[in-house]
Amino acid sequence: MNGFGRTVHSRENRRQSMSKPVAAFDTLARNDNLADEIAAQLRDRILKETLSPGQRLPTEQALGAQFGVSRNVIREAIARLKLTGLVETRHGVGTFVKQDIENRPFEIEQDDLLEFKQLIDVYRLRVEVEAGAAALAATHRTSAQLEAIKQALRQSGQHQDWEAGAKSAVDFHLAVSQASNNPYFTRIMGHLDSVIRDAVRTLRFRSMGTSRLEEVDAEHERIVDAIERQDANMARQAMREHLEHGINGYRNLFGN
Repeated sequence: MNGFGRTVHSRENRRQSMSKPVAAFDTLARNDNLADEIAAQLRDRILKETLSPGQRLPTEQALGAQFGVSRNVIREAIARLKLTGLVETRHGVGTFVKQDIENRPFEIEQDDLLEFKQLIDVYRLRVEVEAGAAALAATHRTSAQLEAIKQALRQSGQHQDWEAGAKSAVDFHLAVSQASNNPYFTRIMGHLDSVIRDAVRTLRFRSMGTSRLEEVDAEHERIVDAIERQDANMARQAMREHLEHGINGYRNLFGN
């Protein structure tokens, strides 16, 4: 096929992709934020490529009719997808799934944690990120940051209430990342911990009345001890073992 033929063929493929029919969407649960729910449905289809790269989304009017909402709600949902780099709007033409969505900004959504495998994948990301943060904290922390970590440890160990204990445990991990004095570790840890808080709360709740909570406190103490002694290798290993135990806890919880 010559160059002209390839160009015509490519254009025809794009036209077919743009005009491909879109299957009906799920009925909304009518929660407090319809725009978020609509954005989640569209996002799911884009990531599963039910809506293909380069495909034009239905018009605001058509989407509004399908979901039973106003065009303003649809605009809000589309705006959320734009912020995450999944779609782009071409003036006077419509909204399209971006061709290069694999290069979109990093994000983890709550929906990513609904399946066990995805939850474990996120936790394994945590292992690598937090082990590195702990090692950096051991060599870069200030005296004030060490005291903040110790204070977070004391708070975590004092709570008998599972919900408050879960929050304090997350705060402990954030204090360690902040002591790395690397703003990028702090940013990614802030994102990871914000999306896994519910998972941490669930595991904490199911661990009430077992020896696991005492084990968690002991593991936290080993992390703090290594950071205080400025032993980067030990801090890395202690954090890795702690989070690997968390993964094993989820496996036991879900029977995997």
